[in-house]
Amino acid sequence: MRGPRRTASSFISDISDMREGDNMKQKTCRGRVSRLTAGLAAASLIFSTAACSSGSGASAPSGSAGGKKWQGKALTVCSWGGAIQAAQKKTIFDKFAEKYGCTVAEDTDPSPAKVKAAVQANNMEVDVWDVDTDFAFRGEKQNLFEKIDFSVVKKDGLISNFITDYSVPSECSAICISWNTDKFSEQNHPKTWKEFFDTAKYPGSRTLYSNPMSMLEAVLMADGVDKGKLYPLDVDRAFAFLTKHKKDVQTFWDSGSQSVQLVSSGDNPLGELWAGRVIKAKEEGQPVDYDPNQAIITADSWVIGKGSKNVEMANDFIAFATSAQIVADYAVEYPGNAPCNNNAYKLMTSEQVGKLASSPEKIKNQVYYDVKWWVENYDSVYQRFQDWKMK
Repeated sequence: MRGPRRTASSFISDISDMREGDNMKQKTCRGRVSRLTAGLAAASLIFSTAACSSGSGASAPSGSAGGKKWQGKALTVCSWGGAIQAAQKKTIFDKFAEKYGCTVAEDTDPSPAKVKAAVQANNMEVDVWDVDTDFAFRGEKQNLFEKIDFSVVKKDGLISNFITDYSVPSECSAICISWNTDKFSEQNHPKTWKEFFDTAKYPGSRTLYSNPMSMLEAVLMADGVDKGKLYPLDVDRAFAFLTKHKKDVQTFWDSGSQSVQLVSSGDNPLGELWAGRVIKAKEEGQPVDYDPNQAIITADSWVIGKGSKNVEMANDFIAFATSAQIVADYAVEYPGNAPCNNNAYKLMTSEQVGKLASSPEKIKNQVYYDVKWWVENYDSVYQRFQDWKMK
């Protein structure tokens, strides 16, 4: 896809990690709807049942009556709800269930607090989680996940800087320059972050993401830092630039729906928005559009909850979900997020690839966020941002 990704509580403690869609963890603009609370989510599993016919060439695990490998078994997957999870259900969950003869139970709200609570209670009911990649890196150190079996899950084609012993990427998302199409046009809109802050050429107020992760990258590019030399981020320079333009930034949005509403209404005709949100809003006829140039690319990751009783099946699921054809199918269904497997592009038409917010051609002018830098620095940067807003 997510309102502020973090609340004022510590990034490291993971008490709360908000996301896209009204009250979701706030990858806000990737098209996700508000999440259920952890308590409600546990009581609201939705089952996606496939036919349990036999006849697969795969051998059945010990204890199976035969037929498809996971005949009669159930796997629980937790993702972000809304349009993204609907696309995952259609292109991943249902197809996995059909292939393996199992059921896939869906849950929502894969927040750090929820994962930690399950581990601490020794009650891991969710097998596979679709989490923010920065949390995947931190959670590994906190012993929250099972190791990935890379004899089953293949790394070939997967974006290497998002792979750990405990996680692999599930999708990539782009946060982009966006504009109100009643105020600006395809020919006349900011095409770089420097132009985004040019109020003489492009008048009107701006809205930025309330999460400094990915927002500061945009600010530094606006101030002239080359995209290839962003990290380590010059935080002092970023805040100096924000201070210079404080009067031009009217709002810092907290959710995907809010971000689109601010731009489409004309309240803030220019915004830093998630491409997935913009694509969805544009399809609905709202006056918004985006430019993929200089987009900041973040990611989600598949992880297996520590204590899962279905680790082998979970690895089969992740292998299936990250295979090139399935990744391609998902990207076509939800073009707001880009493939996590570069081999998927070979299975897509040029028209399908062209609709994606990021692609091998577009990534040349985009930036992968440095998840390792943010894991080490987020807490202090977030607190500084909160203090800056109060001045």
